[in-house]
Amino acid sequence: MADYNKSTNFTAKDTLPTGNAGKIVKGTEIDTELNAVSNAIASKSDINSPSFTGTPAAPTATAGSNTTQLANTAFVKAEITALSLGNMSTQAKTAVDITGGTIVGITDLAVADGGTGRSTLAANAVLVGNGTSGVNTVAPGTSGNVLTSNGTAWTSTAPTVAKGLGIGGETWQNVAGSRAVGSTYTNGETYPIQVIITLVNTSGAWFYINGNLVIRQFYDVNTGAGQTGYSFVSAIIPPGSTYQVANGNLSTWYELR
Repeated sequence: MADYNKSTNFTAKDTLPTGNAGKIVKGTEIDTELNAVSNAIASKSDINSPSFTGTPAAPTATAGSNTTQLANTAFVKAEITALSLGNMSTQAKTAVDITGGTIVGITDLAVADGGTGRSTLAANAVLVGNGTSGVNTVAPGTSGNVLTSNGTAWTSTAPTVAKGLGIGGETWQNVAGSRAVGSTYTNGETYPIQVIITLVNTSGAWFYINGNLVIRQFYDVNTGAGQTGYSFVSAIIPPGSTYQVANGNLSTWYELR
C-alpha cells in the first residue's frame, strides 16, 4: 500500500512577500497533490471484505483471547501448543477418518471392536470363533483331513470312509467251507454285507434274517435222468443281524465283506 506524501508546502507560500512568484498556488501543484492522494487511496484495502496481497501483518492477540480480534499465525500456533490434543479417546469427535499413516499403541484389537483378539495367527490354520475372547485356530493336520465337529469343538481328522457292499474295498469271499444249511450266522462287521448262495437238488430255498423268513423260493424240476434242481439266494445283511438258509444242499456260498 502506498502512503500519501505532500509535494507542495502551501503554508510556506503564505510567508512569502507580496509579489513573490512562489507565493502563487499553481494548478499543476494542486493537480500533483490530488493525483498523489488518489493513488494512495487506490492502494488501500477496503474495510469491507478486503483482499490482501503480499504478507499482511497484525498484532498478536493475548493468549487465550476469545474476541473478534484478528488472529495471526503466531497466536494460532501458541494456542495449539497450549491446547495439547492428547489421544483420540479424549476427543469429542464421534468419527475419525484415517486416510494414511499408522496407528501406534494397538496390538490385539478386541473381538468386540471387530478384531481377532490375537497378535498373530498360525499360517494356513482355520479360524474358529471363541465368543468374546480371541479367536482360536485349527491346524490343517495331515493332508486330506477334514474339519469334524463333536458337537462342542472342531478338530482336524481323517475323513470317515463309508464301508459295505464294495464301497470300502470289500471283496467277494468264498465261505462255503465254513457255512452249513440250517446253521445261524451273525454279521459281526460294522457295515452291511451281501450273501449269494446256491443250493442243489432242492425244490426251493428258505432264507431268514433275524429269524424272519424273507425269501421263499420254489423250484419244480423233472426228476428224469440228468435233471438237477437249483435254487439261488441273494440278500443284504445289516450289521449285527443273524442270517440262515434252510432246505436243500449247499453248492456255493459267497459273501461280500
